[in-house]
Amino acid sequence: MSNIISIQSFELDLVDEHGTSHWLVAAIVDDMVQTLAPRYNPPDFAHPAEYRPALCWTSFELEDGELPPPVNGTDQDQIAFLDALDLDWTVDED
Repeated sequence: MSNIISIQSFELDLVDEHGTSHWLVAAIVDDMVQTLAPRYNPPDFAHPAEYRPALCWTSFELEDGELPPPVNGTDQDQIAFLDALDLDWTVDED
């Protein structure tokens, strides 16, 4: 599960000559940017790393005939669709 908080944009980029559709998604994804490094020693002051949400992007392809994404669906419909694809998110550095 990717911990998607909200969808910012969900767009069809292009459809190639074979009918494969290429999609671009921007979303706020939780736990993407480390804000505090972990500390192991001394044990009395040890703590895990801390992370914050960030604007991220990803892309994916669907073959001709595959069920299209719920572009006009709710955020929850879109998040469920994207979670099922198990995508890799990239933090938007801009």
